[in-house]
Amino acid sequence: MRIFVLVSLLLLSGCSSITAGVAARSDQPNLRIDSSSVAREVSIEQVQKRRVGDFLQGSAVLISRVSTDRYLQYKFTFFDSDGMVVEADSTSWRPLNLHGGERRPVTATSNSPYATDFEIYVRRATKE
Repeated sequence: MRIFVLVSLLLLSGCSSITAGVAARSDQPNLRIDSSSVAREVSIEQVQKRRVGDFLQGSAVLISRVSTDRYLQYKFTFFDSDGMVVEADSTSWRPLNLHGGERRPVTATSNSPYATDFEIYVRRATKE
């Protein structure tokens, strides 16, 4: 039984460290850090939103804080005025090779006219 518990804990901790990352919301000034190691490697700045017709467009600049390449994924999630997710599961993880010291702008546009805010989440690339 002890071995089962130990193996389960190792598997769970391994999974959480792979998918944890950093996030920024358009309606909040601070980054949310779910992984301090990812936060040491990449930062999110210049989080902005604007209307393009009836739809919300979000943008941010991803910044490499290390001197070597980082293979990452990012995802935008859009929210309505009540803070509820709109278009759940409509956006997928996008791959990104961020070179050492590079600053890369990224954007996404909501498919729903009800979106008022967004979150961008960045994590290390995983094999999905």
